[in-house]
Formats: sequence, structure tokens, C-alpha cells
Amino acid sequence: MIPLFGEDACLHEGKGSSLSRILRPILPDLEVVQGHLARTLRDTNDSSVRQIVDFLLESPGKRMRPALALLSARAALGKGNGSPGLGRASLNVATAVELIHMASLVHDDLIDAATVRHHRPSIPAKWGRRVSAAVGDHLCGKAFQLVADCANPRLFAILGSPLCEMCEGELLQVAWRGDFSLSEDRCLAVVEKKTAALFSACCAAGAMTTVHEPIICGVLERFGYHFGVAFQILDDCKDLLSDEKRLGKTPGQDLLAGDVTLPLVYLIRNFLRGSEKALDLRRQTVGERELVRLSNAFHSSSAPGKIAQLITSHIGQAGQQLESIADSEFKVSLQQLADHIAASISDVLAR
Repeated sequence: MIPLFGEDACLHEGKGSSLSRILRPILPDLEVVQGHLARTLRDTNDSSVRQIVDFLLESPGKRMRPALALLSARAALGKGNGSPGLGRASLNVATAVELIHMASLVHDDLIDAATVRHHRPSIPAKWGRRVSAAVGDHLCGKAFQLVADCANPRLFAILGSPLCEMCEGELLQVAWRGDFSLSEDRCLAVVEKKTAALFSACCAAGAMTTVHEPIICGVLERFGYHFGVAFQILDDCKDLLSDEKRLGKTPGQDLLAGDVTLPLVYLIRNFLRGSEKALDLRRQTVGERELVRLSNAFHSSSAPGKIAQLITSHIGQAGQQLESIADSEFKVSLQQLADHIAASISDVLAR
């Protein structure tokens, strides 16, 4: 049986934070999407492709993006328990956004030469660079087959734009690698393009499949944007501060690749103002000992407070967007997702 969520399917280490609890109102929808995802990917007669597909399906991750699409689809309707099953368009969109996300992870691991993903070998580590490039492209192709099946050109516009943004964000991140004087605004631009753009599209496209009211779709789109920014900043902190067991991959991958994230920018600024020994951030020096030093330096600086303030601000703005949506259990789940990102700050930033 294919797992619905991965082993790391919780938003933070606190008790009662599992996604299955928060997403209970749409668990039946997610199970349908999981089956739809498996059928879509396994629609091939090539045994080599099937082997890679099965490997991907065995490690599902959090399924955050399809969850946002499904919650937005139902929240836009404003119906509670007993609401009818979602139509084909909603399920196609939820499946498509997960395929786009999966493709981005494969390509990210290829670009970064990452060897571990979700506690297992990455696709590049297991099958090589050429196969990985083709796998990522294949996943994107499958995603837009599903969108085409919805017969709604507007969905192409909503989902096509973030795909371009994600690619541009990756290009910017690669172009700015090793630039430890990078500004806060540039770091945020990468966050917005690589993560927030797809999160906002998940919510907007999900809503578009059930209602055609621009105001509601716009509200949910903005919720997804602010939620996505907060989600990614917290994820960047995890890469710098967490261990491999909790992270599901080797920590410090961003730094090892030369990617300058917001928590690192705040940390560097603190060192520039202080008199401590300069940080040696060359790739060949980044090992477990240096990561421990960076973590200690981070916690003794003003960086945690700045990060917490920024995440809290975006989560607050996300919650404000939901105020104009009709009350429903699905709206509650969206708010709970945002609340748990806020609640996770202290856990991730704790020593």
C-alpha cells in the first residue's frame, strides 16, 4: 500500500502536530488524489520508468501542495461535513501540483548534487544525472496533461506562471551562489519565486475548480503566498539548524551548494558587527563541526528574533486573508496549518 504521508509528515516536533490530524476533513480527498497520482505515473509499459515511479511513490513527503489545493477548493465552496465529492478538475489540479513539486525536487537534487531525500537516496544518486533530468521533465509533462484534461484555460495561466517563477528563482539562486553579501530582499525574492509562487497557485487553482468568483480566488491566492513565504523561511532554518534524522536529508545542503538563505544573511550580518572569528563559508570547509559552530553562532545572535518576527508577520497576514472566507471546517484546517507554522518557530529555533 502506498503511504499517504511520509515519515516526516509533521509541521514541527511538538505533540499533536501531525498532518493527518489537521487535514482530517480532506483525508478522503487526499486518498483519491494519491490513487490518481499512482495511476498517472504508472501509465507506462516501460519497466525502467515503472521502477523509478514506484521509488518516488514510496516516499511521499508531506503532500502539502495538494492539501492546499483541496482545502482551497472546499473552503471556496464554504461547505462542511456531508459536502459532495470534488469533481475531476479539483482532483486533477491537486495531483498536478504535487507532480510539479516532485519534479522541482528531482531537479533541485540534480543541480545541488544532493545524495539524500526523505531519508533515502535521491534520484540523481540512485539513477544518475541524465536519468534525473528526464524524470523531472517527465513529471512536469504528466502534470500539464492533467491540467489540459480540465478544459479550463485559466488553470493553465494560474499553474504555468509559478512554474516559470520557480525556474527563474532557481536561476537566480544559482547565479547568486557564494555571494555572502546578498541582501535580504534578494533572499526573499528567491523564496517568493521558488516556493510562495507555487503555494499561492495551489490555493488559487484549487478555488478556481469549484467557484468562479475572482475575489474568493484572490483571497486564497494571497493566503497561499504568505503561508508559502513563512513555510520556506522556516525550512531554510531547518537546513541550517536541524540534524539529518529530523530533516530527512543531510543538513547544510544549502550552504554546501553555496546558496545564501535568509537565516544565513542575518547570521553573517551579526558577525560583521561583532568581533568574533570570521566565518569560513567555503564549500570545502562545511562539515558537521562547522555546522555546529554556525548553529551556536546563530542562536547567540539576533537572527532568531528577526526570523521569528518575519515568519509571524507572514502568518498573521495569511490568517487575515481567511477572514473574508465563509466559515467551514476546511477554513479551520487552513488556519491550523498557518498556526502550526507559527507554533513551530520556537521548536526549530530552539537550541
